[in-house]
Amino acid sequence: MPGRAERDVGAPDSGFAFERDPAHALLSWPERMISGSAPSPERTRSFRVLGAARLLMGSILLGWFVLNLLGGGSGHAGIVVASLYVTLVLLQWLISLRSTARGFAWQVLSAVLIDLLAFTLLQWLATGSTGRELVLSYTLPVLAAGVWGTLRFTLATAAAVSLLLLAQALAGLGGWAIGGELQLVSSGFVGAAYFAMGLLAWQLSQRLVRQEQRARSSEIRASRQLAINRHVLHDHPDGVLVLDARLRIEAANPAAAELLGMAGTPDELAAGAWDLRCPELAVLGAALRAHLGGMRGSAPMQFESIDGVRLQARIQRLQHLPGGPAYVVFVQDMRDIGNQIQQDKLAALGRLVAALAHEIRNPLGAIAHANELASEHGLSESQRKRMSELIAQNVDRLNRIVEDVLDLGRAGTRTPLRLQPAQLLRELVAEYDAAAPGRIELDIADAQAWMEFDPQQLRRVVLNLLGNAQRFASQQPGAIRIALRGQQHVRELAVANDGPVVAPGLRTQIFEPFFTTDSRGTGLGLYICQELCSRYGTRLFYRVVQRGQAYGEFVIGVVTQPDETRPSDLPNAAPAPGSA
Repeated sequence: MPGRAERDVGAPDSGFAFERDPAHALLSWPERMISGSAPSPERTRSFRVLGAARLLMGSILLGWFVLNLLGGGSGHAGIVVASLYVTLVLLQWLISLRSTARGFAWQVLSAVLIDLLAFTLLQWLATGSTGRELVLSYTLPVLAAGVWGTLRFTLATAAAVSLLLLAQALAGLGGWAIGGELQLVSSGFVGAAYFAMGLLAWQLSQRLVRQEQRARSSEIRASRQLAINRHVLHDHPDGVLVLDARLRIEAANPAAAELLGMAGTPDELAAGAWDLRCPELAVLGAALRAHLGGMRGSAPMQFESIDGVRLQARIQRLQHLPGGPAYVVFVQDMRDIGNQIQQDKLAALGRLVAALAHEIRNPLGAIAHANELASEHGLSESQRKRMSELIAQNVDRLNRIVEDVLDLGRAGTRTPLRLQPAQLLRELVAEYDAAAPGRIELDIADAQAWMEFDPQQLRRVVLNLLGNAQRFASQQPGAIRIALRGQQHVRELAVANDGPVVAPGLRTQIFEPFFTTDSRGTGLGLYICQELCSRYGTRLFYRVVQRGQAYGEFVIGVVTQPDETRPSDLPNAAPAPGSA
């Protein structure tokens, strides 16, 4: 069913009601009777086909009258009328070939009127039973009205044909006086058949018009989307190549041409004038085949261009496309990637240094103030002892801040291993659940599921999350829940508790360095955990789950799934000695 826009824009007149569009009143009366006074090229071509059919029909009728005259009949008037009809139809046909859509309504209307007049005269002039056979010639004007006219015009044409047939039957033309009643009934049935033919032609025409409008609308949307895609592809900062299933280039943007040394105009690049077998792209072609042959999916690959520039390519396979699958290759200069990484590191380091300076200033101020008070005369022994305790507490706080920062730097030297964290979780639950058995609930979907992480660092992250959960969870059984989700590969490792959820305004700040709601903490725990997770292809985030009662959980989500090759001797995540 066409949408509202398709019904409103360019929709043909139904014929049952007058147009509400004010512009409709400005149209001439032929344009009000013909559906689509500004037709599409397809409808114009179909009208030219009708003109050829009319020309053929007129030629046949002219030939028949000529033969009738040669056979001794009276056909002079018929020859004159048929010749005049052929001449007019030929002139109309030539006009339709040379003219545009302008004046189309007048052409259709004049064709219908000329056909009705000419076929009525020819039937009048025909003798004997031939006049009855000429009744079929009215098919052309009825079809023309149904295909190009409104419903009102179609019904009017069919009614005109029926009235002409009835008039001829009543007048007893051409020897029809004998059995006039039978001829009258026969004319009525033929008129009804023309009504049915006109309605059928009009209905099919409307269906074709709607399909044509939808096709035109789809073509416009497709052309618009293609233009947008070309614009985005042209302005994309990374090199973009579109390859077919045989790794032949279908399109490339200027950035890819510059990185890979491809010379050509934008149109040549968009038209896929390059092949991976050419010398400039042979290195990329070999790297792509090796990468795809190793079944490494969309993992980035690195190679050197013909100029020796180190490049990185990411491949995305597009399935279910017309014409078969394709590949989209994003090419980046490793120097740009390195510069971006360096800028990100410097920005992160700047934020960390600023937060660290702010965090160190508080205990240093407390130490200086306590030291100044301790040097005053007249203090009691208990007061001096209190000042010493304050200095020791703030020194310990400074020492913990420094240790956390150093641990964050040392954590980057770890090597990830393929481990099964189920055993680690069981041991941590046994260790933490000893004081209040049943408080921690463990849910493991697949005990053999594995992930890539350093065992000691994973233990450190889970310990930190368990410590947070213990501070806020109740003492009820199952107040803390640890879930290991995913079959074969770990998808999520979540630690949840039934304590109050983090306020929405604080959920974006809990992973920032030195942000804490606990006066005894340094605010680096979750920040360090998030940094550790990002280094091992995972992501640490917080979310609120609504299952009866809302509760919050910290989730270690695996960002990139490893390949499907599962080693037979995966080590369990045994706790590292001396880890905390």
